[in-house]
This record gives sequence, structure tokens and C-alpha cells, in this order.
Amino acid sequence: MTGFKLIPLAAVAVLIAACTWVPVSQQGADVQVFPPNEVGKCERKGKVTVSVKHKIAGAHRSGEKVSLELITLARNAAAKMGGNMVSPETDPNEGSQVFGVYVCPGS
Repeated sequence: MTGFKLIPLAAVAVLIAACTWVPVSQQGADVQVFPPNEVGKCERKGKVTVSVKHKIAGAHRSGEKVSLELITLARNAAAKMGGNMVSPETDPNEGSQVFGVYVCPGS
């Protein structure tokens, strides 16, 4: 009987791990993402470290979904800081990433 209980629990863990849970805020929707080599004419406002769960119930979440959520969190945070652009400063690592926050003319 124990084996039958594990199958539904495993299915739920996989479904939860596949979900994207972070919505972009209204202000964050106006923040763009650029590679580090395109921030030369921008004013740096600071940096933000964002984090999401990269594992749920021991199962690793999709790297793409984790990255998208980190970008969304960075965009939301940048809007609160008065920025209109973010640029990754580190690669995602165990659900965390550092982004530079900038104000760029014409963005």
C-alpha cells in the first residue's frame, strides 16, 4: 500500500516543480533586461540579490523556470529602486542570482 501513496506524491512534486510562481509587477513590466556589455551609457543605481526555491520536496525545478523567476524578481526590485534596466552580474546558483540595477536613457 505504501508504493501507491508514493506515486501520487511524486506526481504532485513534479507538477509543483514545473510551476512558475513569480508574477511581474506593473512597474517591473517596464524594466528591461540587458547583457552586461550594454550598460556603458547607463547610471548604476545599485545591485539586487534575488532568490527562489530551486528544489521542491527534494526535486530540482527546471533551470529555465528558476532563471525566469529570478529575472522577474530582479525587474520588480529594480522598479522599486527607480531603475529601468537590470543586467545579470552572476550566474544563477542554487536559486539565487545578483543583478545590477541601472537607469538607462531611452529605455
